[in-house]
Amino acid sequence: MQDNKALKLFKEVLAKTRAGRIQWNATEIANQYSSGLPSGHRLVSSSLVQIDDWGKPDNEFSLALCANENELLRVTSAVDGVDWPDLQELHELARRSALGVNEELDQVLGELAKL
Repeated sequence: MQDNKALKLFKEVLAKTRAGRIQWNATEIANQYSSGLPSGHRLVSSSLVQIDDWGKPDNEFSLALCANENELLRVTSAVDGVDWPDLQELHELARRSALGVNEELDQVLGELAKL
């Protein structure tokens, strides 16, 4: 599906997340992370595990733009120019940001260095 604005949004969010300029927070829903924008809009990165016809788990990642509890736009790999590995990377970066994984790793690595 051709959607130039959805593609541009995704690329901007991925680039800003890679640069550490977007901070993500855990939500009450498992495998879902959100970030509030100054405009009041919210970005939501989600992972949904589905079982394929062969009984094998299949992850589907998405980025949603929300306003006032309404989903305005959902970006998936169905959008031309957005591929699954980039969606997965965004979700992993959002998860690590929301859960403070890098800080926890620094602490553990520091402890291990002292052993």
